[in-house]
Amino acid sequence: MTISLILLTLLIGAMLSVYMPMIARSAQLLGSTPLANVPFFAIALVSSVVISFAYGDRFRDYARIPGLPLWLLTAGIMSATMIIGTSYLVPRIGIGTFFVLIVTGQLLAGLTFSYFGLFGAPAIDITFGKIAGIALVIFGAWLFTFR
Repeated sequence: MTISLILLTLLIGAMLSVYMPMIARSAQLLGSTPLANVPFFAIALVSSVVISFAYGDRFRDYARIPGLPLWLLTAGIMSATMIIGTSYLVPRIGIGTFFVLIVTGQLLAGLTFSYFGLFGAPAIDITFGKIAGIALVIFGAWLFTFR
């Protein structure tokens, strides 16, 4: 893994720490958690199209989209659910607790997906070190959330 990939990942993590409270605040201002999601996805759609053309994709490349398996399109439902859930949860549990629990959930899911080789991920054995690491993360999440 290169340092540039690590830095890009850290940048995305930092962006999430700003993005999530922005969505929650929009929900408060609009008085509706689901409604706050609408402008974000509209802007995300336009941004994605612009970025894809800048990346070199062409109109004919868009013709492949209907060929995607339907189960992959459920990622859109998951995305909407995550954004709406964020809008609901951040004002209620706080941004710090939210992120600690989100990361814990990601690590638990990642360990499971990796072990079973789900979603095209390579199958990776669960080691004592990984179990110890997950246990420490869960303990840390518990400390952060309840102490």
